[in-house]
Amino acid sequence: MNLGLLQLSCYSYQPKRTDMTANILLLFTTAPFKSIAMKILPILIFVLLNSCTPEKISVKTGVEEISFGGGGGFTGEIKNYTLTADGKLFEKEKELKKIDKTKTLEIFNEAKELKDYNFNEPDNMYSFVEIKTKEKTNRIVWGFGSAKIDTAVIQLNNKITSLIQ
Repeated sequence: MNLGLLQLSCYSYQPKRTDMTANILLLFTTAPFKSIAMKILPILIFVLLNSCTPEKISVKTGVEEISFGGGGGFTGEIKNYTLTADGKLFEKEKELKKIDKTKTLEIFNEAKELKDYNFNEPDNMYSFVEIKTKEKTNRIVWGFGSAKIDTAVIQLNNKITSLIQ
């Protein structure tokens, strides 16, 4: 008879999947696990909020990075800046600052519209925007005060140049 009771105790109730979820939630609301859950929750929120990684921005837009600047004139000096998909703004090799993801995505979306735009008319003083995708790099160059360049390029250039300040 003891054997029969022992056998019965070996066969426990196997909860359904929904019961298991409820049990896990119940477990984390009990006192010992509540402090652990409160420590894990901010980390989970941080990970979820920062899930817009550079890979996702470049996947959404097709743009990996944008270089911009200008040069020419008496000295021939060229200023070159680069904005990466993770929001890092560089002057040559030096990181200047980090741009928030929303602003970076907005700029990369605008650049996406211009990735196939062709314009190469430099003058004594010129500006450029270089849009790099996996397939190619498109360099748009125009002379200072050019009226022929698409206004969308000028707007993008103004927006990304304002990041430097």
